[in-house]
Amino acid sequence: MTIRPRTPATNSVRLSDVFSALSFSLDLTEGQPMGHALRSALISMELGSRIGLTLHQQRDLFYAALLKDVGCSSNASLVFGLFGGDERQAKGARMLVDWSNYFRAAFYAMAHAAPGASLFERTRRIAQLARGGAKLASQLVEVRCERGADIVLQLDLGPGAADAVRQLDEHWDGRGHPRGLRGEEISITARILTLAQTLEVFAMRGGVTHAMDVVRRRAGRWFDPLVASACSGIEPSLARWCAMDTRELQALVVDSEPGGAALLAGPNTMDRVARVFAEVVDAKSPFTGAHSQRVTEVAVSIAHQRGWNEADVAEVRRAALLHDLGKLTVPNSILDKPAALTASEWEVMRLHSYFTERILEHITGFEWLAFASAAHHERLDGSGYCRGLRGEQIPELSRLLAVADIYDALSTRRPYRLALAPEDAITIMEQDRGTGLCPDSLDALVLAVNAGTGDARDEEDDRERRAA
Repeated sequence: MTIRPRTPATNSVRLSDVFSALSFSLDLTEGQPMGHALRSALISMELGSRIGLTLHQQRDLFYAALLKDVGCSSNASLVFGLFGGDERQAKGARMLVDWSNYFRAAFYAMAHAAPGASLFERTRRIAQLARGGAKLASQLVEVRCERGADIVLQLDLGPGAADAVRQLDEHWDGRGHPRGLRGEEISITARILTLAQTLEVFAMRGGVTHAMDVVRRRAGRWFDPLVASACSGIEPSLARWCAMDTRELQALVVDSEPGGAALLAGPNTMDRVARVFAEVVDAKSPFTGAHSQRVTEVAVSIAHQRGWNEADVAEVRRAALLHDLGKLTVPNSILDKPAALTASEWEVMRLHSYFTERILEHITGFEWLAFASAAHHERLDGSGYCRGLRGEQIPELSRLLAVADIYDALSTRRPYRLALAPEDAITIMEQDRGTGLCPDSLDALVLAVNAGTGDARDEEDDRERRAA
């Protein structure tokens, strides 16, 4: 087995390189194939150029396109609660539905409400969806778009890019969500991006000709007629973009950054991006709230106890924040399940490590960090996942993350049990000393907990444990 060699972390990387890589995780959360946001960005930039956007508007549109779905995890649990099953399929199919057509909307609800459940349960959910109607759809969109706009502002990308994300589901005729904006009340960047993402979805699922037919039919209703008319002749480029793999797409998108002056992400910016995406991951399920932040606090405490230098501690912090990025690909029917997972569900869960690595390795200079972050479920005896590494094949950083991750999993509440007290969690972990878990990191955890620097449990968990 070839193990990725360690390379020093890159001090500076193009922000477009970072966001284009992380957009893959958002694609998968939305039930779209990897590359959806990148193709939407290429379509958007082509239409923006044809319409004659200013350089400032082009930059707003560029970053909004890469981060258009960054609020996607905030409503994942809500969508699962409404539909049941795999909420990613419901979210992905949503893009194909013309909500102004009652029968098509009703068919969508029937197709995605509690698949595989009893007739009674499916009927109950369909009735619930019918009662909620447009108000429910508007609430789901508002949660997602407002959170997305918030994150764009946190990343200092400006109000123009934030507005494009906030207004992503508004329609030209005023029948969109969440505010029912009409015509030029909707920013031009949002009008372009709304069309671009729809064109991409239909092109990937039904072909370029079908996608162009959809745009023509919805012009004047969903889409600004001017933006729709700018699509004329885009078919060859669209077909080429749809045929590209993720590496080709990313290279093309990074090179298309407007203005020829790339924004660079130094260490501080990368740490901020990592914190933001950790929040995106944790927002997917009420049972993973703040998990990445807690694991980071514990991992950093362990690293300090082990005497690691500041450069290594900084690497630990970033890896811990991003270690569960691949969980955005796991449906909430698994994340929120209150019972034991089936064998097939465990297989899906295990794949989150694979996706963590696959997404992060698209950031230039982060290839080793991607490998080490994703290896936090490997065990010293080779029984872990997803590569089955053993002993020295597992990076020291990964072994440290494994201890921090397991400690947080045991000492915080889960769907199937209450949180364990720190001493009980450590007692359980001691059973894996040397076989699954690194003894040095386990010793450091004990020191950190005893010193009060490794206990990041929620007060709510304490109250529940005492009540039990």
